[in-house]
Amino acid sequence: MRAIQSLVVAIVLRVVHAALVELRELDSRVAGEFERMPEGLSYAIRTGHSGPMLFVQWDGRELRRLAELPAPSCSLRIKSMPLSFRLFTGQMGLAQAYARHAFTMGGEVADVMRLARLVNLVESYLFPKIITRRIMTDVPETEVNFLKAYARIARGFLTCKYKISR
Repeated sequence: MRAIQSLVVAIVLRVVHAALVELRELDSRVAGEFERMPEGLSYAIRTGHSGPMLFVQWDGRELRRLAELPAPSCSLRIKSMPLSFRLFTGQMGLAQAYARHAFTMGGEVADVMRLARLVNLVESYLFPKIITRRIMTDVPETEVNFLKAYARIARGFLTCKYKISR
């Protein structure tokens, strides 16, 4: 069961990165967060003890996915794979996970809050309304049709747009 959870979480992390890349061009709020983001800001998301990880860095033009990130500006470590699975499959929201002490964070509070705002926006596009209403207290409206976002993400995967930067 843990292997399946790990695979699902790894896929969702890839989709989250892709959604951030595409929503930067589609949603003015996501674009605004990136405009205010300092160049070089980096995020590390770790899941469980030895689960999948996502390392990204803003280079001033794009959000690059990295193979590793020794000293991220901001880090989020989810305490276990079952908790990671629940969080990334919409069974539990970020606020619920925070209230249950399901993760630890490191870095500047402003950078952590930026990540939380971005994740909430991504969730509003990726999850159906029935799920977002259950896991978020305030569901942001989408600025473009979610199908357009999904189509851009799919095209990006097909063209290898989201490959790891070295």
